[in-house]
Amino acid sequence: MDLLFMNEWFWLIFIIIGLILIIMELVVGVETGLDLVFIGSAFLVGGLVTWPIHNWIVTTVVTSIICIAYVFLGRTKVKRWITGKKENTNIDVLIGMKCVVTETIPANGYGAVKVRGDVWRATSYKEIKEGSEATIESLSGVTLNVK
Repeated sequence: MDLLFMNEWFWLIFIIIGLILIIMELVVGVETGLDLVFIGSAFLVGGLVTWPIHNWIVTTVVTSIICIAYVFLGRTKVKRWITGKKENTNIDVLIGMKCVVTETIPANGYGAVKVRGDVWRATSYKEIKEGSEATIESLSGVTLNVK
């Protein structure tokens, strides 16, 4: 690429890339966690800030600094802000609790456990005999996954 072309128009290429990334985020939806919007904004801002300078090196450095700052400093804060605070429901409180197996649970099969006075359908990767104590790992619908 001609150095004169790069110095004169590189900022515009970065602006176009930024706009394309932002539009891609709109098309895909928030499945990417708004990463494309922020990286696209970094390209957009990097191109706009360096527009009067007309130096491709400065454009690349400024855009890189903004991208790196977002990835290492802002990404976790932005993700936390977007997703909000996760609140446990009444059922989520069961995770980690001990339960008693009331019906033998075959490996990768179903049995029953008693927790807080209620009998639940349960599954496990390993066989757990009736009368054994188990720990609730997770929930899948109305079935407890125990170990």
